[in-house]
Amino acid sequence: MPLVSVSIEDYVATVAIDPPDGRYDRSFMQALADGAEQVGGAPDDVRAVVVRSVGADFGQGWSADALAEHDGLEGLAPLGAAFDAVAAVPQPVVAALRGAAHSAGLELALACDIRVAAEDASFGMPETEAGTVPRGGGTQRLPRAVGRAQALRLLLLGEMIDATEARRIGLVSAVVPYDEVVEAASQIARTIASRGPIATRLAKEAVHRGSEMPLQDALRYELDLTVLLQTTADRAEGVRAFAEKRPPRFIGR
Repeated sequence: MPLVSVSIEDYVATVAIDPPDGRYDRSFMQALADGAEQVGGAPDDVRAVVVRSVGADFGQGWSADALAEHDGLEGLAPLGAAFDAVAAVPQPVVAALRGAAHSAGLELALACDIRVAAEDASFGMPETEAGTVPRGGGTQRLPRAVGRAQALRLLLLGEMIDATEARRIGLVSAVVPYDEVVEAASQIARTIASRGPIATRLAKEAVHRGSEMPLQDALRYELDLTVLLQTTADRAEGVRAFAEKRPPRFIGR
């Protein structure tokens, strides 16, 4: 079984991850980055993405070798580069989370746009217990997902939370039985893929980029993207389909 495999069906790409012993090492991170580049570079074939684990855990954290390899300033920066690649995928990305999503596993989940958890899933950033801090984007993406207070609680205490608590604080969107989590995430991706592909990509871009801007700049950016969308064939098809009371047939143009 490869560390990361990509399959595409009906405009939904499934990225199946299989890190050794559930821990992320250099080889896995390179394979993950390659997978993200593959799906992100295929907008005509992929309109939504599901990230799921092959094993029982989404990710237990970094491997000992990965941490040792990246000691020192020169090695720290590349450690989370694959997560940045996932976050940069222009299509919406849905994570199907089961088992442990700890440390690096949670950081990968945070790089996705929508998170669905199995009832057995657990979440945590335990790095401070070992005298370190998350190094794959956790200190930045976690507060953007759940707010500063909840993020500091998880980061400073290293507290492990279950799927129910993750749902309560907004870390995940839904909690489903273990054997239904992949299908639940895939159904969300299929729903997204049925929408206008340009519109969903621009909506994602507006949220991600706009959250880093002052409000007035973000509102202008939203307007700019709306004007851009008005020039597309998909927008015209959406209007026609609404008037004719039929499902739209989007072509991504």
